[in-house]
Amino acid sequence: MEKKPKRLMKNFLLDKRFQLKYTLAVVVISTAISVLLGTFLYQAHRETSQVSSLDDPDLDGALAAELASEDRKVLFSLAGFLGALVLALGTLGIIATHKIAGPAYAMRRNLAIVADGGIPRMRALRKGDELVSVAEAMINMCDSLRAREGQDLERIKAAMQAMKDGKSEEAQKPLQEMAEEKEKRIA
Repeated sequence: MEKKPKRLMKNFLLDKRFQLKYTLAVVVISTAISVLLGTFLYQAHRETSQVSSLDDPDLDGALAAELASEDRKVLFSLAGFLGALVLALGTLGIIATHKIAGPAYAMRRNLAIVADGGIPRMRALRKGDELVSVAEAMINMCDSLRAREGQDLERIKAAMQAMKDGKSEEAQKPLQEMAEEKEKRIA
């Protein structure tokens, strides 16, 4: 059975600026909400403990210490839970932005090949990736470019054969058509 390659954090951060910017926004907002919510919950719990101690003026020190201990447990539990929530949302942010940054990275690389005059053999995106419609449009574009280049190559070969056979006027026609088509495309 084939082993799956291990994913490293650097594999998830393909476009650090983009991914960290949006993940940081999620982390900051979830931290602010967690701090506010945690503060309100802890204050409410402490007030409940204080009201409990007011009911009995003869409350002994052991019970007061137990209430204070319970307050600390609640505080640490809230901090742990809300910290874990922020961490989970941050991790989810990295994973979610990876599903955009990965396809964008692949498309940017293929666009560079096209800009250099090549026609890349593009693959479909992975299951779960975003930007699928953009990738499909790029695949169609590359297929169209490849087909057009193939047609142009056949016309050039035919013109070269006609020139070789001494039929220069017959050779000139496909070359003239190609030149006119290219002028229209770059206009």
